[in-house]
Amino acid sequence: MSGQSSLASVPDHASGKSLAGQTRWRGLVSFAQIGVAFVALLLLGSYLSPDFASAGNFRNLLNQTSILGVLALAQFLVVLIGGFDLSVAAVLALSSVIVAAEAPHVGFGLAGLAAILAGLVLGAVSGVASTVGRVPPMIATLGVAGIARGLAFVVTLKSLLVPIAITNPLQVTLGVFTTTTMAWLALTVVIALMLEFTVTGRRLYAIGGNERASRLAGIPVTRLKIATYSVAGGLSALGGVLFVIRSSSGVPHVGAGWELESIAGIVIGGTQLFGGEGNVIEAMLGVLIYQMISNLMNLVAINPYYQDIVQAAVIVAVVGASALRAGWKGKRT
Repeated sequence: MSGQSSLASVPDHASGKSLAGQTRWRGLVSFAQIGVAFVALLLLGSYLSPDFASAGNFRNLLNQTSILGVLALAQFLVVLIGGFDLSVAAVLALSSVIVAAEAPHVGFGLAGLAAILAGLVLGAVSGVASTVGRVPPMIATLGVAGIARGLAFVVTLKSLLVPIAITNPLQVTLGVFTTTTMAWLALTVVIALMLEFTVTGRRLYAIGGNERASRLAGIPVTRLKIATYSVAGGLSALGGVLFVIRSSSGVPHVGAGWELESIAGIVIGGTQLFGGEGNVIEAMLGVLIYQMISNLMNLVAINPYYQDIVQAAVIVAVVGASALRAGWKGKRT
């Protein structure tokens, strides 16, 4: 018996069908809204810049989105269970320098595995601190972010401006898709299938929706939350591996601010900021929309300082809207 069905109690079969129908309808409406926003931005971009709809720009757009998209997958899983992960970008940076530093000595594969293992360990630290240690997730992951970013500079022994360069890049291109883009899309499909068709996926939604009820229903909440943070750390580290594939370098300061951008992207995609609600496909569309805004501003040559203002305003607006929506739903219930 799944965790979700254990938590739900409906008076009769007809009520259950009605609730399921309402959930599907809300899902369709949410997907339609995101789709409309995506198409509207696409049309606006094509009108403002003739280069926006070109194959070359789409390739660059998807390639740029892929790394943030992998971080957003990690963030999505943690937000789904009612947490936050402010360490995703720092773990990516640490992973990138581990790969870049060790690949010339042990090979790219072993270096990548070592980087992902480091991410899993750091994610587990966040999970244990926020569950067993009862440290608020934002504080726990902020601390882990400091550890990861510090270790990244220890590995490089370089200044803020000097990356580690490596040879033999693994980036390939098939049409508008690159290695990193294909990896991001494949991970999205795998996670979507896991959340939709496995007991674990349903339990993650249940934990985010009502942690106390999940415990009463017999769901191993602590174990699943630690596992989710660990997976998020591993995904963040994989993002670092993909960054090295894309850029042929490891950079200890890379990704500053990406943790907030990953949150903004998934919230644009309809993810509930405080857990229990969200669709990973829609979340990734939200990340793509966020990157499209940045890409369009570059194409129309908006001053970079103004771009920072616009992106910051988008983050505040979407997160604030999600918080207000959550508060409104709480009053209704």
